[in-house]
Amino acid sequence: MKINASNFTKNRKGLSFTRLRVNKILTCIINSYERIISDGIVYNYNDKGSIKEEDYLRNRLVDDYLEYELSSIEKGSNNFTINKEVSEEYRSYLDKELHNDPIDIHIVDYALKNSWGQKTKPYFSIECKRLVKSVSSYVNDTKKATERSYSRLRLPFEGQLGFIENSNWTHNTVKELVNKNLLSNSDIETNKQLEPFEIKVGFKGSYFSNHNKMDKKTFSVYHLFLDYSNIVLN
Repeated sequence: MKINASNFTKNRKGLSFTRLRVNKILTCIINSYERIISDGIVYNYNDKGSIKEEDYLRNRLVDDYLEYELSSIEKGSNNFTINKEVSEEYRSYLDKELHNDPIDIHIVDYALKNSWGQKTKPYFSIECKRLVKSVSSYVNDTKKATERSYSRLRLPFEGQLGFIENSNWTHNTVKELVNKNLLSNSDIETNKQLEPFEIKVGFKGSYFSNHNKMDKKTFSVYHLFLDYSNIVLN
C-alpha cells in the first residue's frame, strides 16, 4: 500500500508521536553502544569470517545488544520487530524503474499503526557505515534517500549510523566533514546541515539534518556517530 506521507505531516499530533517513537529506537542504540563499552567488548576482524566489516559490526550491535534493548523498554508489547538486510521496494526518480533496497537495520514499530493506519507496517530504516578515512560513502546514503520513492510505508525520518574507527576523529570531526561535503554536493538539496540534537543526556554524538527529495518532498535524518576506535581490532 502506497501512502502519501505529505497528508500525514498535517497531523502534528501523529508526527510528534512518531518522533517520540523514533527517539526511543535511537536511545536503545545509544544504550547498546554504552553497554558494549561497559562490557569491555573488542571486535577482532580476524573473527568475522567472510562477513564484511561493516556488516559484522552491525550484526554484533543488533544481535548481541539492540534486540534486547528494544524488547526491554516495553516488555510484553512486541511492538518492535527488528531485522537486518530486509529488502524494500522503491521507484527511482532517476530511471523511473522499480528496485530492491536491502536495508541495514529495518525496524517495524506496530505502536504507530494508529497514526499511520491499521493496515500499514510503519518501518524505520537505519543505514550503517564505517568511518575510517572518508565520509563519502556515508553521505552517499543521504543521496540515495533523495532519489527514491518507497512503495511501503517508510517513516519520513531516515537513520544513519557511523562507526568511527579513525582514532584521530571525534563525532564533531565527522559532523564537520559531512557538512563540508553537503555544502559542495550538488546532488543533495540540503535545507539544514547537521546540527547537534540531544537524544540521551550525556551522549554527544547525535545530530539532525533535513533535505529534499528529487520531487521536493522533505525528509529528515537522525545521525548517530559511535566511537569504535578502541572497540575494533583490524
